[in-house]
Amino acid sequence: MKINKKIFSGIIALILFFTGSFVIDQQQETPITVAEDQLAIELVRTIDGDTIVFTEDGEEKKLRLLLIDTPESSTTKTGSAQPYGTEAKDFLTNYLEGKKLSIEYDPAHEKIDDYNRVLAYLYADGELIQEVMVEKGLARVGYENGDELYLSKLEEAEQEAEVANVNIWSIEGYVGEYGFNKK
Repeated sequence: MKINKKIFSGIIALILFFTGSFVIDQQQETPITVAEDQLAIELVRTIDGDTIVFTEDGEEKKLRLLLIDTPESSTTKTGSAQPYGTEAKDFLTNYLEGKKLSIEYDPAHEKIDDYNRVLAYLYADGELIQEVMVEKGLARVGYENGDELYLSKLEEAEQEAEVANVNIWSIEGYVGEYGFNKK
């Protein structure tokens, strides 16, 4: 029995269409992988521009983003929010939303600080958040000992933000060596 060429072509086209759709659906479900030296985490909430609460293996912990400092967004320490503190917190909150998060410890730096916070680099979909915050002029480089993995990268980003007078750098004398000066 001969099959009409048009019918045969139509059947082949349908098979290819549905097979192709299945392959595309499978590719969209492929998760972003975490680098070997990173640990996957889940965001619970943002405390401020340089501190978040996360869960790792079901345990809730605080993370202080290593090597950066942002202005205070709350009134607890300073009596009022510092300039660009609220912007730093809001930016971080929005930037992390819906992204795959992971952390990386720096072998040249302690893993836990005196306040029992994890000290690590934070990644969102593979992008180093500290670098993003510094590039946007929402954080300064700080709390370094000089041997950290990404210190020079962050210092370069900071220099570019300072030259461009972006956000914290737009207020003359605001960024100090050990924090932010009252303005």
